[in-house]
Amino acid sequence: MGLAVAMEERDGLVVVSLSGELDIYTVPGFRRDMGTVDPVSTRIVVDLSDVTLLDSSGLGALVSMLNRSHGGEGDLALVCPQRHLRRVFEVTGLREAFIFGDDVDSAIRALDSTNST
Repeated sequence: MGLAVAMEERDGLVVVSLSGELDIYTVPGFRRDMGTVDPVSTRIVVDLSDVTLLDSSGLGALVSMLNRSHGGEGDLALVCPQRHLRRVFEVTGLREAFIFGDDVDSAIRALDSTNST
C-alpha cells in the first residue's frame, strides 16, 4: 500500500492528512509532498487517523518536522486516535515530545493552549 497526503489551510495553520503506510517506502514521497510547508514558520497538524503502519522511518520523518518546528515560529501537533500508533510514541520515549489530539479540533486546541502558557 502507498501513502496519500492531503493538505488544507485551516484556522491559520496547515492540516496534513495522511492515509496509508508511513514507512521506509513512502517517507521519500511524504518529504517531497511536505516540501512546500516550512515547519520553521508554519503551525502544522498532521492527522494520522488513517495511517495503517508507522515504522521507524516514518517516525523519523515526524521527529525531523518537530525538530525543525522548534527552530522558529512553527509548531507541530499530531492527531493520533489509534492506540497501536500511539504506542509507538510511548515505547520510543517520544510521547512527551509531541502535542497530541484525538481529532483535528482537539489538536488545534492543544497547540493553542501550549502557546498561551
